[in-house]
Amino acid sequence: MRIQRTGTEILAGDWPAHPDQTALLEARGALVAWDVLADAGPAVRVDDPDRAAEWLWEVYGAEAAAGILGDATEVTVPEDGDWQVRDACRVVAQLTWVEAWWPASSAAGVPAVSLELLHAERAIATSVIEHLLDDDEATERALATASLTGDATLDTRLVALAEDYGVVPREAAVPTREEFALAAGGQDRAAGVTVLSGTVAVDWALVPAGVVDAAANAEWAVVRTGGSTYLEVAVALVAGARQPLAARFGQVDVDLDRIDDLGRLTGRAPVPATVLLMPPAQRVLTVYAPDFARPKESTEDDRARRDVIVEYARSRMEAASATRTERTAGQLGDGTS
Repeated sequence: MRIQRTGTEILAGDWPAHPDQTALLEARGALVAWDVLADAGPAVRVDDPDRAAEWLWEVYGAEAAAGILGDATEVTVPEDGDWQVRDACRVVAQLTWVEAWWPASSAAGVPAVSLELLHAERAIATSVIEHLLDDDEATERALATASLTGDATLDTRLVALAEDYGVVPREAAVPTREEFALAAGGQDRAAGVTVLSGTVAVDWALVPAGVVDAAANAEWAVVRTGGSTYLEVAVALVAGARQPLAARFGQVDVDLDRIDDLGRLTGRAPVPATVLLMPPAQRVLTVYAPDFARPKESTEDDRARRDVIVEYARSRMEAASATRTERTAGQLGDGTS
């Protein structure tokens, strides 16, 4: 494993290239990251060697940790050893990635995960590694978001852990019927002529995980009706998702705040007739969550990487190394909480 040093940090290993493929752990004096698309051990960015020295050996072994914190330019991490702490670190980091980036998609066959199960599993794993986390109350905070899951084995461990920390686990939340709709009724396309239309992939970085179907495209159409021109947008949602979004097409913003008869999130806004004169390269739709991110243009590399991540997520449901949350995706609820 290669070591690079600057005036402010030590970097050991290959840091993941993009946030959506990074399983990250915030530890004392360092950040530890796994690239979910690479079959490799964790990389680490050390900004406080003294604090990191207290635990780094548990993740890399004593000799490799000494080399990282010393003056080595390369170290070898042994394959054999007691890696209970490193494994628990990976579980916490992986579940953090799942919560942020899991590409739930009916179109791609990737079911949503249960957030109740995720929070419970992460709380238990957090308790194993709380001594190295950059938060003295990490376990208490994890337990505060956890609730009973209906999984007897996991719930028994969660209740015992909660008792140790003086926390009472919440009962699993059951969404009401009203919570599943952003607005009553659907939005029917008015009679008119569709002049332009297209589809585009949704950039995951612009919407919270578990809201938009990760593999389905957003659809747009420019419609002429009654002498006026409108932009209509529709995007497929993950079952149970209920967050309003927005879309940008050129200089036009459209609120997506209604559910149509197909369960899609939709919106409609008037546009000037000059939109029909836009060059094809400028007819770009961007879907985003206004309180989460701002629009940016997606690249071919972004789309290709998202396809790989969808395949990765699909494989995790049968992977021996997967978390319980990943293995049981689609089996223990709809992923809402």
